Order: sequence, then C-alpha cells, then structure tokens
Amino acid sequence: MVAASTPSFLGSLSTFSSYDETPYIGTRFPDKSVQLSKIIKAPNSNELIKDLATLVSHRGVVFFSDQDLTLEQQRELAQRMGELSGKPKSSTLHKHPVTQETAEFGEIFVISSKDDLFSGNNQKRASQGWHADITFEKVPSDYAILKMHTLPPTGGDTLWASGYEAYDRLSPAFKKFLEGLTAIHDYNFFVDYAQKQGPQVVSDPFLSKGNRSTRVNRSSTLSAAAYF
Repeated sequence: MVAASTPSFLGSLSTFSSYDETPYIGTRFPDKSVQLSKIIKAPNSNELIKDLATLVSHRGVVFFSDQDLTLEQQRELAQRMGELSGKPKSSTLHKHPVTQETAEFGEIFVISSKDDLFSGNNQKRASQGWHADITFEKVPSDYAILKMHTLPPTGGDTLWASGYEAYDRLSPAFKKFLEGLTAIHDYNFFVDYAQKQGPQVVSDPFLSKGNRSTRVNRSSTLSAAAYF
C-alpha cells in the first residue's frame, strides 16, 4: 500500500528545512538559523510572510526554534501576515480583553502560570483547558504569535489540536446535527478578572456559527441552540 502524499503549502519557505509534526497539524522549521527577524527584513519578505500565513492557515500551527524576535518585530510580523493575506485595512492588531495598558506590551498579552487567570482555574485536569483563542469576539484574529520566554525544567508544553480534523472524524449524521446548531460563547470571567486587576477592555459575547470545525470551548461555550 502506498501512502497518499501530503500537499505542500511551503511556497517560498521551501528553501528552509522543515517537516510536518503530524499528518493533520503542525509544521516545524528546526534550524535555529531560520529567524523570523531575518524573514521580515529579507528582500522578498512580502512573499515569505504571505507564504507563512498560507502555511499557518493550512497546517494550523508552525514552529520556529530559539527566535530572537523583539516585541516590535512580533507586532510587525502579525500585522503583515494579516495584510498580505487580505485582511481589511480597517482591521488592526487584536488586543486581548485583559491586556494591561502599558507602552511596552501594547497588543502583546503576557501569559504566566503565576497569574491567577492561567493557574488552571482550580481545575484538576489540564485537559479541561482545551480552547481556541477569543472565539467570543465578533471578529476573531486570523493569526496569533506565541513566543516562549521562560520555561520550567519539566512540563510547560503547549499542546495543539486540529478542530478541522476533529470535525472530519465525526459521523455524517452527527455533522448534520451540529450544522443546525449555533454556539453561544461567553467569557464573562474575563470581566471579573479585569475588574480585579484594573483597566478592562472587554467585548460583548456573541453568537458564533461553526465553520466546518468543532468551534466549541469547554471554558466558554454555555449552550448550543437549534435555529430553524
């Protein structure tokens, strides 16, 4: 039996060494010399960044090792990925609802296990924290950049899964059932957190229809109702 070949979405990034982490999600560029700080300054940076956006769209997540990207370069990369993939000019970088108003970080949200918001919410199992980012926003972000800064000696891993693959594995009958539902995403605990911490910039919860993916967050989906 011959295994089906996986289509390549690397484009101009094919000049760099890479491999797929799984058949469904994740591509890694293991060479530490492949620096995003260099890519955004390359003569063909627009082509490289657009192809990176395309690769992320198809592979779900892309990994680069030991990056020296500065905060300002991180903002630039995120903005250009959106612009080069066709986002409206009126669309700017997303600001997380509980991002602290500081000149240093701006749209960059610092995640820490020492913070009450990310200490597990008194959950006994980390698996209860599976989520897709900011699904409660009226216009969720197209791309997000996560840079690891300080890791513990053991653990601290961020796990990734494909909602598209999860949907594809459902039975035809269950897919048809889900397509008739609308999920209500509500992150009201952000409001409580922001009130305790200081400035709050919180968007209203909204109704979000699935886009052939399992758009359900255990921590935010209150209910699913059928609409006819």
